[in-house]
Amino acid sequence: MASKLLSECVGKRVELYGEGGLSGYAGTVLEVENNLIKIEDKKTVRIINADMIAQIKIKKDK
Repeated sequence: MASKLLSECVGKRVELYGEGGLSGYAGTVLEVENNLIKIEDKKTVRIINADMIAQIKIKKDK
């Protein structure tokens, strides 16, 4: 995944999906560094390897 595109997601609510789209994570992107994405949901902060992501859905602001 291109880091420039991922960097545009910082501060936005996203849904990240792995291969096949069967499992995913939702939260706010806190930081993108090298090949890692740091997201936060209500209870957890996760660091996810960007190579494992097949799809990102960006929530639009209402």
